[in-house]
Amino acid sequence: MIEKSLVLIKPDGVQRGLISEIIGRFERVGLKLVAIKMVHPTHDDVEKHYTLTDEWMLGVYTKAKAKYESVGEKFPFTDHQAYGKSIKEGLVNFLKSSPVVAMVWEGETAVSLIRKMVGNTEPASATPGTIRGDLSHDSYALSNTQNRPIRNLVHASGNVKEAEHEIGIWFTDTELYKYEHVNDRVQYDPDWFLSK
Repeated sequence: MIEKSLVLIKPDGVQRGLISEIIGRFERVGLKLVAIKMVHPTHDDVEKHYTLTDEWMLGVYTKAKAKYESVGEKFPFTDHQAYGKSIKEGLVNFLKSSPVVAMVWEGETAVSLIRKMVGNTEPASATPGTIRGDLSHDSYALSNTQNRPIRNLVHASGNVKEAEHEIGIWFTDTELYKYEHVNDRVQYDPDWFLSK
């Protein structure tokens, strides 16, 4: 199924000069870029982007706690809602701190493919070969010690519904382009390689 997914190159990715490296990875795998812009996000943009649900707060809490426990350390937080709210506040301040590159990529199962390419939320745990695994080494422990969000270079939509919501925050319909890309034939046309 052809899907669209939002990718943001966060302030750390932009300031480290990794824009072309990150874009190149998505191009090389055969995804189609249908929207791109550099923007200095407003507070409202970022507030809308990071929806504060109990599920999200529990998710970030559980991931961070499990990481601490895996190395035999005690997680310094006991309330998932308080932790989630503090993480969101840090993420909002981080994302609006300087320009980001917002993109929409299209392709077969684009959402899950991009998540796989991006890698684990914590770069220190991300698999080599992923964007975060190759280009960063930040950890939950360091970010919590410094009272800041994890610097993991990119954001990628978590599922198709989330992608639709996030694309609507960062792009208007007129900013999403439709055009023929070589991969529309080479990857998706079932007759392309048949003898004529």
